[in-house]
Parts: sequence; C-alpha cells; structure tokens
Amino acid sequence: MASGDGISLIELVVLGWSSATAAPAPIPIRIDFDAPADCSTADALYEGIRARSDRVRRAADGEDGWGVRVRLSSAGSGIHGELRVVHAGGETDTRTVDAMSCDVVVQALALTAALALDEVAEVTAPLSPPAPPPVVPPAPPVAPQEAPPFSFGLGAHVLVTQVVSPYASLGGAIGARVTPRTEGALSPSFGLSLMYARNDLLGADSALVQWAAAALTACPLRWQIAHVFSAEPCVVASGGWIEATGRGISNPESAVRSWWSAGGLVRATALVGEGTALELEVSAVAPLVHRRFTVGWSAETVGETPAISPLVGIGIVHNF
Repeated sequence: MASGDGISLIELVVLGWSSATAAPAPIPIRIDFDAPADCSTADALYEGIRARSDRVRRAADGEDGWGVRVRLSSAGSGIHGELRVVHAGGETDTRTVDAMSCDVVVQALALTAALALDEVAEVTAPLSPPAPPPVVPPAPPVAPQEAPPFSFGLGAHVLVTQVVSPYASLGGAIGARVTPRTEGALSPSFGLSLMYARNDLLGADSALVQWAAAALTACPLRWQIAHVFSAEPCVVASGGWIEATGRGISNPESAVRSWWSAGGLVRATALVGEGTALELEVSAVAPLVHRRFTVGWSAETVGETPAISPLVGIGIVHNF
C-alpha cells in the first residue's frame, strides 16, 4: 500500500511495462543506495531498472551521469522505500513504496525509476530536425487555349435610304457576320442583314413606300488605320420587296413589287470596348429591275426606283 504521494505496487505493474522503449544513446546513471543491512543491494536495483528499460547504463568512472537515489528504512513490520531521480533539469518528486520485504520494495522502485528515467529522457531529448516538406511535383503547364478560327459578330443599325425616288426612307437593320482570324489586310468577312424602311417617318405626301430586303455582303480586305479604327470595302447584293400605297386620293391602291440590287459598300469601324464597335456603312447599289408607281386614271407617276439607290447606316456590332 502506498502512502502520501507514493503509488501502489499494483499501479506500478499495470503502468510500467509499456514504458520500456529503445533509445539511440543510453543514459548514464549513478545509483546512490542506502538500505539496512541484508536489505537488497544497488546492483539488484540497477538490474531491475535495466530489465525494464534499455535506455540506461551505468556511468563509467569520472563520467557525469544522472543520479538515482534510493532510501530504504524499516516501517513497523514492513519496509518503506523512497526514490528520487536527479538529472540536468533538476530532480523528480520523491516516489515512495511500502511493502513487506526489501525485494518487493526494490523491484517496485526499479520499475518506478525506469518510468521516471524514460519520462525525463523524452522531455529533455533534443528535438529531431523537422522533416523536409513533401516534394510536390509542379503542375504541368496549361496549354494556351487556341482561339477559334472564326469570329462571329451580331449588330444592329439605323439606316436612311432611297429605294423609290423622290422619297427618303428611314428604318433599321439587324445582321450577323463571320470573319476568319487572319493578320494583315487580307482579312475577308461575310455577312447577312435583314433591313426594313418606310418613307412616312420622314414625311411623304403622294405615296407611302415600305421596303424590306435581305442583303449579302462580302468584304475581301480590311485596313487597320489605327489600333481602334479600321475600314473595309465590300460588295453587296440584296433582294426583297417594295410596297407603295397612294395617299391624298379617295380610293388609294397598293402595289407590291420585287426588289433586286447589287453594288458596293464601305464600312468604317471604331472599337469602343472588348469586342464591341461602332460602325458607319455607306453603300450605293443599282436596282436590277426598274419600277414605276402611278395613281389615278391619268397614271400619274408618284415614284420610281432610282438609277442608284444610296444607303447610310450607323450602328453597333459585338464580335464573339
């Protein structure tokens, strides 16, 4: 049975056997043993410690070592044992064991000393250098994503044109365009536009003219005048219809005729953002079929297709 700050023999047996661990360099120890006559020996204490820990050895003559101090004394009909371990950082608390014989006390103190020496060695041992960080292989370089071979553009324009003289018509157009990604002046583009215009938005007394057409454009060259400005000459062909309705008469009639034309177009572009540009288009086309519109029994001419039909459009285009 242990008393004060001591521990019982059973506790020592349960806790002790798991402490014997190997160490690269055994600890030199010196045993200071004081006991009544015929009550065990310092050698018996060392053998008991060495049997439970291979981390100790006896210090050689003249060698510094840790001190293991044991005191045994009679206590009634039994033996009282005390143990202290003195090391570079100081000394441990006094451990006590009480039993009926010296051999039991010495073996219990040997186990206690082995535990204490292992514990002090763990605390005072120099820290091992930190393991080097794991080598992480560099990520493979990401191949640059190739741009698609074509760019696609969508745009909307406001336009003024003359498809039946002497009237000017106001309207709009929406279109799509495809352009191969090439360098230099040889950078062709191809587009399709849907257009609609009417003359009553600008004022018309004799006839209401409505025009709707689809136009195909092909622009073989492009000149980059500055970083944000470019110009393209194009050819254009269109087809659609014209509807003219008489005005200012009691029984107005309407006539619908087809429209076909071909000609040239010049486009100027100014970038205003990433992929977004303002455009100005000026075209002059020749109607392929001449049309004339008349009203009344006298067949008074109220309009006819001009020899050259001009068109001016301004708008915005975004390229993807």
